[in-house]
Amino acid sequence: MMDYDTIDDIYLAGKNPEYDAAAKKLLSSKKILAWILKYCVEEFKDSSIADIRDRYIIGIPETASVPVLPDETNAAAMMGTDRISGERTEDTTITEGKVTFDVRFRAITPRNELVQLIINIEAQRSRRTSYPLLKRAMYYVSRLISSQYGVDFDKAQYGKIKKVYSIWLCMDAPDEKGGITRYRMQEEPEYGNVRTDKEDYDLQQVVMVYVAHARADMENRLLNLLGELFISEDNAKMKKEALNDHYDIDLNDDEEGLVRTM
Repeated sequence: MMDYDTIDDIYLAGKNPEYDAAAKKLLSSKKILAWILKYCVEEFKDSSIADIRDRYIIGIPETASVPVLPDETNAAAMMGTDRISGERTEDTTITEGKVTFDVRFRAITPRNELVQLIINIEAQRSRRTSYPLLKRAMYYVSRLISSQYGVDFDKAQYGKIKKVYSIWLCMDAPDEKGGITRYRMQEEPEYGNVRTDKEDYDLQQVVMVYVAHARADMENRLLNLLGELFISEDNAKMKKEALNDHYDIDLNDDEEGLVRTM
């Protein structure tokens, strides 16, 4: 029997697991990730796409098989692979019911290259799930924090906790209008004016990205890019030309093949 997690996990693919795998593989490309980070991660808002792509993303982001659930995340991440984690195969999800990160990787911040961020990208066919999708996103971002224990810090070394982002790409924008909404922890003194450093509490953010089905001339270039990539009915050749002309994204043969699969 499938649980609700499993049912909702296959929404992106519908009945086409090849689309699902191709979409997640394409999202792991630094060429695409750089645009997502530019518009969704505040540390990169003033950085160029080229710098984010070539300097700040650590390693080679790929989809792998890092579980979200406790006691499984670090075990999978520490099996001697240099992948950056997150791939979810359709067979594993359906037969084992595992909940895994789609894409999970690290990046250094432009202002202080010693500071790392841990970032998770999730692709969702529909925001309409059997539960509030935002609550699932909150769980994921919490797991990105707690799974650092034993990897980035140990015992009482909580000062080593790294800031995390969970970014959700929903392919059914409300009322066909795209948008980006951020959720974060805020400091609100209620009595007196006792404050602490922002870096000590601003440790997790959820960003919900709603991609419109209808092609629209929105000012937000990320939404236009994602719409062209995932929503547009153009063929692979036309999409490749549009990405090159408008976003300076030159897809290689493998990436063009992924677009063709979708």
